[in-house]
Amino acid sequence: MIRPERDLPMPFRAVWHALYWTFERATWQYDIMVILILAFVWLTPPDWIGDPMAHGQGPIGWVIGLVNHP
Repeated sequence: MIRPERDLPMPFRAVWHALYWTFERATWQYDIMVILILAFVWLTPPDWIGDPMAHGQGPIGWVIGLVNHP
């Protein structure tokens, strides 16, 4: 029987743990997963998701606008 936590190469193990969320609370892996989820929720532009109630480019578009502003 294949045990993903031991038998798979590292990239596949990381995906396995991310999909099945096997981390205990208060571990650094758990904290990284929460940060990634929050970053996706807060930084994804509404246009990418197709949200009909939201408009604009979101925080990423705002930062790009500041950088490209002469």
